[in-house]
Amino acid sequence: MTNLAALLDTWQTWSAREVMTRATGYAPDEELTVSTLDALCASTELVDVLTGSRWQAIHAARVEGASWEQIGIATGTIAEDARTTYAAVLEAQRSVLGRDVSLYRHVL
Repeated sequence: MTNLAALLDTWQTWSAREVMTRATGYAPDEELTVSTLDALCASTELVDVLTGSRWQAIHAARVEGASWEQIGIATGTIAEDARTTYAAVLEAQRSVLGRDVSLYRHVL
């Protein structure tokens, strides 16, 4: 299982060093530094995990009574785009991965 806290810590360590370097013109002395490639890898994995789990949070929000408009606002889009994206993810889960998504369709 992915350790999100460790991935975020890797990203934040690198990011803080980058900000400090840009602000002062020199890198802070640290024994333990995070390479740019390690930070990039961590950020990519974070985005993948969170994006992959987003549809489950959308489902839970709908079950709890959230409107598609509210979900659109929370995801930075409009209601119809949020609903369409959710439906597309369900279809991909069904057709590509062969998963039974019938329990998730009722919130559409």
